[in-house]
Amino acid sequence: MVSIRKQLVKGYVLLESLIATLLLSVITGLILCEVGKNRQEQIQSLRELEVLNTAKMAYDARINHLDLNGVSVEIRENSNGVSIFDGKKEAIRIEIKN
Repeated sequence: MVSIRKQLVKGYVLLESLIATLLLSVITGLILCEVGKNRQEQIQSLRELEVLNTAKMAYDARINHLDLNGVSVEIRENSNGVSIFDGKKEAIRIEIKN
């Protein structure tokens, strides 16, 4: 005869291990997703920092256009202040109020 009690215990152990594995994989997936998002934000921050450093170098050297480390910065000065462009996008605008 086969003991039904022993088969039920083995079934519960198998079910618990499957649930634990599923839970572990879901938690791991969520952590990896957040790490990926954090890495993308860090890359964007480093890009913005590179633009600011390049713009500072160009402004200090009195150069209107500077290409450095894959960053292209253009500085436009007028009577109201200074605008710094990263490609076609305006990165910084400094206005002087009289």
